[in-house]
Amino acid sequence: MASIDHRLRLSHTVIRRLWVGFFSCVTAAAAAAGADEHAGGGFLEVRGTRLFLEDKPFAEISFNKFDLFWQLLAAEHERPGFGPQPAARAEKALRELHEFGFKTIRVFCATGAMDRDYFDPAAQPRFHAAMDRMLDLCDRHELRVVFCLATTNNLRAPDESSWQAVADPKSCSRVRIETFVDDMVTRYRNRTTVAIWEIANELLLEADIGGRSQLWGEEKVPNLQEVVAYHRAIAERIRRLDRRHPISTGDSYRNNLWHLSEHAKGRTENPWQTDSLEQLGEAVSRPQRAADVFSIHAYYFGRPHGVHAIRRLDGGLEAFELVAWTRIAHQLEMPLYVGEYGVLPRSRTEAHAEQFRNNPEWPVSLTEDPEATERVYREALDRLVGARPNLAHVWAYQSDRDQDRGDEQRADLDLERTPNLVRAVVEANRQLQQATIGFTYAPESHPPAITPQ
Repeated sequence: MASIDHRLRLSHTVIRRLWVGFFSCVTAAAAAAGADEHAGGGFLEVRGTRLFLEDKPFAEISFNKFDLFWQLLAAEHERPGFGPQPAARAEKALRELHEFGFKTIRVFCATGAMDRDYFDPAAQPRFHAAMDRMLDLCDRHELRVVFCLATTNNLRAPDESSWQAVADPKSCSRVRIETFVDDMVTRYRNRTTVAIWEIANELLLEADIGGRSQLWGEEKVPNLQEVVAYHRAIAERIRRLDRRHPISTGDSYRNNLWHLSEHAKGRTENPWQTDSLEQLGEAVSRPQRAADVFSIHAYYFGRPHGVHAIRRLDGGLEAFELVAWTRIAHQLEMPLYVGEYGVLPRSRTEAHAEQFRNNPEWPVSLTEDPEATERVYREALDRLVGARPNLAHVWAYQSDRDQDRGDEQRADLDLERTPNLVRAVVEANRQLQQATIGFTYAPESHPPAITPQ
């Protein structure tokens, strides 16, 4: 017989599910009432292996502006954390991105405190107001949003595991996820401001890291098959509500994903062995089939292996070039979307000693040696342009979080700190567009604001 405590917990879970289900119906109905206001043409489209915008071929290297919604929500509540004028800073960033000729950005559209910010009925109107404001500002500056729904970790119930969010359709976490997805998609499905619905952020990094026990520390985590099923379920849910916007999984990858998966099934001995190109491509492709664009996140780490290493037939390691992902995506008849890319500063510690030996100019800070950092960054961007992705978002543009202001190793770019690197991304975008679609959406000359004062 279950203990009294256990039965109380079950009762609490049932009550919470009933409340969240009721909340979902109310918010969906409210969203539907005003959803047609922005109906019309101009949606980003997927046609085979290409993207089209307003019936013209489209390709772009732009930026993540990951904190955009968070800072507008902070402004709505008059909360600290984003400086004295978070809304003004947000609009400044969007205005600059528009002036550079960019057409898309990627934004995290769920917070790390969704019980406070969304599932509390009293907070929900302000959540919607901040999201409406974000999309209106993007409309004003002719920017479309890769709308990262950031499901799983951001939306899961506080007392449930990652496995329950991903693999248990009857969990409280899944009810919360479905509530939020239904609300956002129903509310904004007619807005061309939404470029792509993105299911999660890097969920694939959790797949099979728990081995055969599926335990990472004390928490149960999903396996690869469960991640695949989750992406399929959420993608199907989105499509039942909205068939006009493309869908992305928002995934990154480990270069031993195939071995992790095979080890969990008892078929390999070493789960952390580096995959071959064929193994890695096959494993990463499994969850992508649920989506419309093939999503990867890949940062540049310099020589000798660039983005990641892969294992050759003789057992040695070689560089895994980004263009391999383009080929794999196109074999699946999908465009390639590199959702995060860039150069991450490193501290000069023993953990990174080999990287500094192979890359003496690698930045400790993006601002410490601007000329050396620009050489590294341009090398990274050359790799990205050479891969010919359909869409890529550099990490990141102008983080306005207070916690990033004093961080020497922050990786975001802006006109105040790193104008030379912003210029490099603008030029890379133009190069990609000329090489892949034959014309550029960016202005022919740099806007005056790009020159440091």
